[in-house]
Amino acid sequence: MNPLTSLLVSWLVTAIVGQPRPRRPTAAQLDDENFDRMEFVRNEGRHSGIHTFEKRTFSTIPRQFECYSCMSLSYQENWEHLQFMYTTPKVFTNRCNDPFLQRNIPTVLCGSYCASLLEPNVEGGVFLGYKYIRGCVDRILRHGFNQSALRTHRFNQVDQCRSLPRAQLFNPPRGVDMPVFGDVQLCSCYGDKCNGASGTSGLHHSLVPCIAWYLFAFTWKYLFTDPR
Repeated sequence: MNPLTSLLVSWLVTAIVGQPRPRRPTAAQLDDENFDRMEFVRNEGRHSGIHTFEKRTFSTIPRQFECYSCMSLSYQENWEHLQFMYTTPKVFTNRCNDPFLQRNIPTVLCGSYCASLLEPNVEGGVFLGYKYIRGCVDRILRHGFNQSALRTHRFNQVDQCRSLPRAQLFNPPRGVDMPVFGDVQLCSCYGDKCNGASGTSGLHHSLVPCIAWYLFAFTWKYLFTDPR
């Protein structure tokens, strides 16, 4: 078969059969691509009142993302004594206490997961609320969190908030006699700027339908029913 005939045959086959279709990637190839991009996969399953999501580790090389980095102003006022325990945040501001952080709060790159730490703010024996620390879990405490406690309570696997004794969560500062007592609330999450939301936001959202129904029933009873 001469070259011209071969060319004509090839053209006819292409015209009849069509251009070869691109092959779809196999499941294994898709999984490999997902492994490169993700460390965790969320599976919206068991609900425990605080919107927890299962996460499965796929890669030993975590994807880097952004976490808000801030502390309440009360930490700055006593920073001379607290700097031995905590890592300096990007900013000290009471906007760190807001349930939903907006703009103008700086971030840090994180290769593990984001965290929010809530500690009781007590002055003169009076409880004034909570003071906040937000950041990457690896860059909040100067000597780090107790990794055994984090694994036991699955902070590295589930989006959650949990109150635990400070002595159980904190690694004690080396060479500094600083008492570690009381409880703190630690919230963990995986994703860009996920630690900007309060850990109790899920509870607030779950109360909205109940409040709406109560208001509807109240309005119906007093405005649309016969007063007799």
